[in-house]
Amino acid sequence: MYKRGGIYAVNLGPAGAAPPETCPCLIISNNISNEFSLVVTVIPLVFTNLEKIYDFESLLPAAKTGLGQDAKISSHILFTIDKTTVVGERLGFVSKSLMARVEKALRLQLAL
Repeated sequence: MYKRGGIYAVNLGPAGAAPPETCPCLIISNNISNEFSLVVTVIPLVFTNLEKIYDFESLLPAAKTGLGQDAKISSHILFTIDKTTVVGERLGFVSKSLMARVEKALRLQLAL
């Protein structure tokens, strides 16, 4: 089962694209939905322009995620995807304290 805070490679390319465009993504949907729904909500990770982190973004340090390099998420880029577009095993995981920063950025972006 996919868990909130998990980082997975996702095929974000157009259907039927060859080769598929995969991108590491952070799962942000809740765990009940993740277990029973056919879809999950994700935010793609970005590995460039890390020197400036805006309020609607969150830095994901490699040392705290298990990834090979630092990344960031931009909370204004959200996708709800079919679970079949997830490729392979989990790449990393965001701790509760780091997820709190992601949630803060989401609340700002979505005016919640």
